[in-house]
Amino acid sequence: MNLLPHVVAEIALGGGLTAVSGALALQTRGKRQAVRGLQAAEGRASEAEAATEREVSEIRRQAADEQKGVQEQLVMNWQWFEASRQELRHLVEQRLPAVVDAEARRHPGIIVPGLANPVLAGTEFEKFHQAVVEMVCGAVAETREGIGRSARAGLRGTADEVQTFLTKLQMRIDEELDKHSQASTYHQSLTDIDHFATRSLHMLQRLRILAGSWPGTQRANATFREIIESARGRIGPYDRVNYTYLPDVGEKYVEGWVVEPIAVALAELMINATTYSSDEVAVYVQPVQVGYRIVVEDAGLGMNSFQIADAERLLSQKVLLDVTCLEDERKLGFAVIGRLAHDYKFRVDVGGPSASGGVKAGLLVPSALMGEPPKAAEPEHAPAPRSAPVAAPEPEAPPQPPVEAPGVPVPLTTVSGLPKRRPRKLMRPPQAPTQEALTDSADPEALTAGFNSLNQAFRTGYAATDTDTDTEGPQQ
Repeated sequence: MNLLPHVVAEIALGGGLTAVSGALALQTRGKRQAVRGLQAAEGRASEAEAATEREVSEIRRQAADEQKGVQEQLVMNWQWFEASRQELRHLVEQRLPAVVDAEARRHPGIIVPGLANPVLAGTEFEKFHQAVVEMVCGAVAETREGIGRSARAGLRGTADEVQTFLTKLQMRIDEELDKHSQASTYHQSLTDIDHFATRSLHMLQRLRILAGSWPGTQRANATFREIIESARGRIGPYDRVNYTYLPDVGEKYVEGWVVEPIAVALAELMINATTYSSDEVAVYVQPVQVGYRIVVEDAGLGMNSFQIADAERLLSQKVLLDVTCLEDERKLGFAVIGRLAHDYKFRVDVGGPSASGGVKAGLLVPSALMGEPPKAAEPEHAPAPRSAPVAAPEPEAPPQPPVEAPGVPVPLTTVSGLPKRRPRKLMRPPQAPTQEALTDSADPEALTAGFNSLNQAFRTGYAATDTDTDTEGPQQ
């Protein structure tokens, strides 16, 4: 009986222990599940946090990239701004002044620069800046051309008027020279005055030529001797020009329409030779395969390669006087020669050295410009007069210039050695009336009509002579 309580107690205790054990097992299992859930939650939280960090990092990276791009764009924009600002300054300070120097002032050797920054090549900056340069070039060229046309027109008109006055002065000098002997002091004074007038006419001719006009004189066919002496008479130190006359070439004739241009060009070569050399200047004519060559040699210092290149440039182009950038007026001779050579088809070169180390200039006259001797005028025979009771004296004809015999040169210098200017050939006076017209007085009306016709003939002849002398240029 005493064991029963103990057994019951043990049973109850065992059952409690079992229940407790089961509860503990359940509790342990629940804790494990909770731990696993917690760990899973922590894992998910860690993954979410990592994902969040990754997203934040990506956002930060993107933001950094965007900020870097913005900074790079800002830097690039600043660089473009600086490049355009520097290019604009380069346009204003370098390119446009170079355009003005090259186009307006005509300074030699000026090169207009391009873009300063190659980054702008091929962009609109280059196109717009080039358009500005071309616009300035066009404006300068148009303005200069307009000024040049107006100046040349005014110069031609003034030169024509002055040349007419000087030509009339030389005609008066010719009249006075015919009245006095060459040995008189008055004759020599007139000759000196005529020389100054001739030189003045030459200066006017060079201005006319550079202004786009012709020399202003039409000449008959002339020999090389006459051309050289004519050119020699247009310079100051004519006594230092030594012309070696050779009959076989000196008496060859040149076409009249190029005589004056060749004489003007040859005078410019003589002026250049006597200006840069104080010694004697040698002039001679030599035949060549394509024509004849007039050579002018001086004993000066010669020209260097740059001077020769500049001279050849002027001698090979048709130069017009540009008053907007007029160079040294003492150096216009080659420009005058170049224009004449271009218009009248002869050639001039100054590149060869002379025997004494100076300049050897050659003027080539092609065979196509050679002419024939002028035909001798046939003597005119008056009709045989009818018999009349009284023969009235015929009016004296004005003195005519001497006719040169073919092949025999007439002296072309004065007593003092100054080149003699040939008298102007005026229009032949009207034919004198016959004795029949002078003595036939049977009909008063016919006699009056005859005198009226004679008076009208003289007036017509003199008017034609005056018109001819007013329009004709200086005859050398």
